[in-house]
Amino acid sequence: MTGARPELAWDVDLDEQTTVVHVVGEIDIETQELFDAAVRAGLDGPSPLVILDLAKVTFLGSIGLRILILAHNEADETGRVLRVVEGSSAVQRVMAITGLNQILALYPTAEKARLS
Repeated sequence: MTGARPELAWDVDLDEQTTVVHVVGEIDIETQELFDAAVRAGLDGPSPLVILDLAKVTFLGSIGLRILILAHNEADETGRVLRVVEGSSAVQRVMAITGLNQILALYPTAEKARLS
């Protein structure tokens, strides 16, 4: 074990109608601030539709689930639409076990989330 810190990276694609936040890496206690900043970038943007693209997320810990729930609630309260690209099978499993797949609007790709 190297002791290296897990990495998380994100970037944003933005237009008038949609903000897509692409997230890559592991979401856990060590990367929570980065993930929160990524979500904030989406929710604070000008677009009414926010897509959190978790397709390249390899791990989703409980802190990430909490951030997703808070984002869902904030989007609801501010009249925005939040859609989530489900990500790896490990992420999909966590969403199913916790029941978040029944609460969040989940899509297999960012393009399908955009077109729905």
